[in-house]
Amino acid sequence: MGRTVPTFVQLIQQAAERWKKYRRALRREDHEHFDRLFVRVRYYTQAATYQCHDNPMEAILLSIALDQEKRLNAVEKVLQNAGVLCDIAARMDSRSLPEPTRDDVVAHRPEPVALPFDR
Repeated sequence: MGRTVPTFVQLIQQAAERWKKYRRALRREDHEHFDRLFVRVRYYTQAATYQCHDNPMEAILLSIALDQEKRLNAVEKVLQNAGVLCDIAARMDSRSLPEPTRDDVVAHRPEPVALPFDR
């Protein structure tokens, strides 16, 4: 008897296969970046397997987003330590957005509920 449920690594390979036409349509210099996304998803195999969701593409995309967030955070720390990030932030418009008035639609929105993992 074989396995009835494919492993997450197999699901990653199947997803990459489904996106093969998309990859082929990308510019040649983007192929390496596209391939790297699917390689880096494998770093999160344990979490995605534990989630065991019906739609593995959700776990793949969340893994990509998490990896990008971690990499961006690392770059920001390097820039901040080098003093570059402060210069960039000083040039950015840091004014806060205007507060909505009572007749604005956004003023009547209910407060956001806490996510289950925030409790």
